[in-house]
Formats: sequence, structure tokens, C-alpha cells
Amino acid sequence: MYHDEMWQEFYPNGDRIMDGGRSPKDGNPKSGEEDVWVGATVLWLYRKTERGIEVLFQKRSHFVDHNPDKWDISAGGHVNYGESITDAAVREAREEIGVKIDKEKLKYSFSLAGSSGYNILVYGYFYDWTGQEDSFHFDDNEVSEVKWVALEEFDEFVRGNVKESLKGAYHTLGLTKYWLEYYGNLQAE
Repeated sequence: MYHDEMWQEFYPNGDRIMDGGRSPKDGNPKSGEEDVWVGATVLWLYRKTERGIEVLFQKRSHFVDHNPDKWDISAGGHVNYGESITDAAVREAREEIGVKIDKEKLKYSFSLAGSSGYNILVYGYFYDWTGQEDSFHFDDNEVSEVKWVALEEFDEFVRGNVKESLKGAYHTLGLTKYWLEYYGNLQAE
């Protein structure tokens, strides 16, 4: 996290609040406390292999404050003030796993309002990594490793390995698996 970073705030109807943003020190706005929301993006890399569809998970570094040494989505985080949702997805992929994403090839999947008792607008994207080189870099000490998980092993891997807040986000994981089962196979063929 950068010291001068500011998160994009939104009104409850999804319109951007353009008067300075929210400091990460203030944390996510809690549900019911205020009529301010923050934006976040989640990005799943997937690929088609001889094992079928695989999805990339990242393991959080033991240096991070939240969920150290736990597995998480490929990349994700808050939308910075003035930043577009797709630019945030591209930036998070670069910062967390060191890959360059073409935002024109992002595949939008879902939007969710509210997460774990907070006013967060979450935008979910997928990116087809089929045929790309597995050259991941973890320069910011936020991620320690990545792992490709076959879709048939997805549920078991999630139950035994991912951070608790992701396990609790059944709607996000359900949408992820559905998208990969249906659209991922169509897109990767």
C-alpha cells in the first residue's frame, strides 16, 4: 500500500464521489454507518490445459498485515481515487503478481454490493492466460507464490487453503466457479 494512496468513494447509487477520496487509514466504510462506499476489483486468471480449466491463486506473503500466508484470488484490491475499475484490475495484477494485462481483453463477470459488513462495490473480472508464459514477479512483498488449481479441484482447494473472508464469500466463489465452468470453456476453446 502506498502512503499517498486514496481510495475512490461512491454514493450508494454507484456514482463516483469526486472530492478527494478516502484514506486507507480510515478503512472500509462499515455498513449502516455512512452513505459512502468504496470500490474494489477482483481478477481471476484462468487457462485451458490438458487438465481442463485451471484458475490461478496467489499466496499472501507473511509480511502483509491481513491474512498472511493464506491463499487468495489471482489479484485484487481497492480502486484508487480517479481510477477506472478496469485500470484498477490491470494495476493490481501488475502490483501483486507482476503481469501485464491488456484491459481490452478483460472479461467482466459480476458486480456485488456489500462485503463482510462493509460498504464495498466489488467488480469481478476474468482474464484468459492460455498460452502465456508463467513469469510471475512478487516485487512488493505482498505475494509469496502462485498456484494453478484445476477447476475440478477448486472446491477442495478453497475449503482447505484460502483466507477465511474468501471462504465466507460464497457468492463470489460461486460466481467464479460458474463463470469458469461455462464461459471459461467457451472462451478458451
